[in-house]
Amino acid sequence: ATKKGFCDKEVSKAKEEREFRLADVQKLMVELQSLNLKKDELESEIEVLTGEVAQLRDDLNRTTFDREEERSQNLETMKGAKEGVIAVKQAIAILKSFYKKNSASLLQYSPVDEDTDGAGFSGSYSGKQEQSKGIIGMLEVIASDF
Repeated sequence: ATKKGFCDKEVSKAKEEREFRLADVQKLMVELQSLNLKKDELESEIEVLTGEVAQLRDDLNRTTFDREEERSQNLETMKGAKEGVIAVKQAIAILKSFYKKNSASLLQYSPVDEDTDGAGFSGSYSGKQEQSKGIIGMLEVIASDF
């Protein structure tokens, strides 16, 4: 009886151990399936994100190129604007000095003038004094806009 009792005891222990191990294996199988699903999801997400990263790099390169073109155009515009403000200031100075004199002769010598009675008016041309304020004022507004 002692041998049989020992054997029965060991068999029941083995069966109990087997059931626990079977439960552990089933838990591990469920966890493995869950992890495999997660792996598949992550792999597909990696594929999607890799494509998006490539698209974003293309967009970045295109945008960088566009910005460089716009920058060079802006530099050209700025250069033209600086030249423009200089030209406007020069025009203002010339017009102010012209109208300040109140009489400036812009007539040039021409051999044709010897054959005619003149330019068709008498006296030196002093410009339209009243309109000069409007022209100079406009040019000053233009200069201030720069």
